[in-house]
Amino acid sequence: MQSSTRAELSGKLIKPTHGAKAFKEKFVEIYENFFKGNDPSTGQPHFWSELFLLKVNAPYLTRCLTEISQDQLLAIKACIGNINKIFLNSIEMMKDETSKRKINAIETLCILLQGIFVKKFNNFSSDVINLLTGLNNADTVFTQLVDAIKHLLEDDETVIKYEALRLAIVVVCGNNNINQNSINEFFMRNDIFDPLIKIIIAPETSYVAYEAIMLLGILANYNKHESKNPYMAKIIAIKDETVFKKILDTVASTCKKCRNYYIEIQDDEETYKYSVSSALSYVGAILPWGMSGSTKEQHDISDPDQAFNQLPSANIAILLVYYDFVNNNKGFVAYISKSIAEYQINSESETNSYGPYFLDFLSFASYLVQHNRSARTASYVKLSLLVLLILTEDVTFDSRISDERKSYYVRLCRQRQPLLPSVRNPRPLVCAILDISLGFINHNMRKKLQIDLYSLVLGIIQRIMLYHKKFKVVLSYHWSELWHSLIGLLKFIHSNYDNFQQDRSSINEILISAITTINLCISFGDSFFPDAVTYDKLFYEIVRSNEVFEGLSKIVNIQDPVKPSQKFSPTEQAFVNINTICQHFHLKIEAWKAANRAQTLLPEQVLAIINANYDSLNLITPEKLDNYTSYSEIPYHVPFVRQVLRLVVEDFKRREVLLE
Repeated sequence: MQSSTRAELSGKLIKPTHGAKAFKEKFVEIYENFFKGNDPSTGQPHFWSELFLLKVNAPYLTRCLTEISQDQLLAIKACIGNINKIFLNSIEMMKDETSKRKINAIETLCILLQGIFVKKFNNFSSDVINLLTGLNNADTVFTQLVDAIKHLLEDDETVIKYEALRLAIVVVCGNNNINQNSINEFFMRNDIFDPLIKIIIAPETSYVAYEAIMLLGILANYNKHESKNPYMAKIIAIKDETVFKKILDTVASTCKKCRNYYIEIQDDEETYKYSVSSALSYVGAILPWGMSGSTKEQHDISDPDQAFNQLPSANIAILLVYYDFVNNNKGFVAYISKSIAEYQINSESETNSYGPYFLDFLSFASYLVQHNRSARTASYVKLSLLVLLILTEDVTFDSRISDERKSYYVRLCRQRQPLLPSVRNPRPLVCAILDISLGFINHNMRKKLQIDLYSLVLGIIQRIMLYHKKFKVVLSYHWSELWHSLIGLLKFIHSNYDNFQQDRSSINEILISAITTINLCISFGDSFFPDAVTYDKLFYEIVRSNEVFEGLSKIVNIQDPVKPSQKFSPTEQAFVNINTICQHFHLKIEAWKAANRAQTLLPEQVLAIINANYDSLNLITPEKLDNYTSYSEIPYHVPFVRQVLRLVVEDFKRREVLLE
């Protein structure tokens, strides 16, 4: 029969035989006493050093913490005292020379803190701190905790680094609203920026680069609008391209995996060779070092709608970090441009289907904007659009994505009608960005119009046009699709104007922005249209949609544009050229019909009339048409960043474990 000592050390429960009493696992016996309010460490000078040599029974400890309520935790003084002792001695054991004690101490802290953080306290910070350390000792103890984490993040043993990273994530993300977790102040006083960067770029820790990048981004957003944040300050100052490369690589691989979930539900490109085993590298269990997180999400493909509703994957939370780097570090934006310019196409690979990191982000974004099904999805759509908006304000970036010598095939979403023309040939990346913008416009018309998102999309299109106008860069693109999408949006606004629940001024803002985009084509199209026929087709679409423009003119109280002394307001001015075009060519078409005794005209005949009557057309250039206000997070986007931060933390805590 196995001895009691052997049973205790092995951690196995012995089935009773012949009336013998079952032995409890030593770890279980000790913590059972703790949670009953007893203190088994009393009179035992080596108690804690011996306890932390025992393997942590994570399921048991988790269950103990789950079964006790927050009120019980705060009410039972003996229990508070014991939790305080466990917490303090765990921190002390993180400094021990024995790896086993360090790992068990971190494991204990992770389970203890996760069990406490999920409780619904009236005052999260003060109640948690009081429970763990007492308010008087908080400063000393939490300073020691952060010091210990920082030291272990640079430990020679990789497994210790992993465990320290895991603990840091548990502490920082204890409350989904990290700004209300005052424990995070200790990470501001003694920042862990440098150790995180080392983990991000080191080859031996590459498979947790995602976790380290996310933690860095979350810390950089902690109360960043209220006080100086050392992480954000250091992100702004980064110049090391090794860091940029790893950030881009991680964002790209995450975007690719998240995009493949959409394809798994509906493969929208028959020529695409998709294999779950080769394209998705997932593991069926949590990481060996215990970082929390689920494995691959399972989607019920028998109900595609329901499956799409679950997307995007929680791992796409990394878009917040991507946005922060793009918005705050000019060198990072320059590196994105450089990666596009310097990428060497492998002639032996599939036709330009492999390209710089930026392609994976664009591909994912195309699926995201077309499956914008919830407030959660809309937040990630907005982050993606903000990234594109900021990038398209950069002249160097615009020059790289518009360079026809650097053309790529980008897989874009084709899962919803109406479909844009299928393009398999390589194109400059600007074409993919325009297609993503049109994808959003075409698939998000609803009674509660997402004004902020439409404003961003139209802003992206306008910035692209203004770059091409300024530098006279010709762009071969299916321009008719742009006009169809813009006029389709205007038709939708016109038909549903009385039903919109939003403030009318917000709807008018989108209306005028769409008209402004058309005006950019009217006034400056000769700078970037590939030929005169493109101009003819633009005017044809405007004339054909005369009734829509007339109706919208009445909605915004446009005055008669033919009065020579007319002084137009900016809103009225937006419609002047369009109204002039409609009236001018309507008269020319009617005159042609009368002269040729024709009742109806073919499109080719209308195009010919348009082409022959430009000389007598008098247009104006609206004021400030080629200006825009550069993006600034402060003040207008601060509420959104705070809101999306909570979503990102929540998603990060339920992320999948993805391994290359």
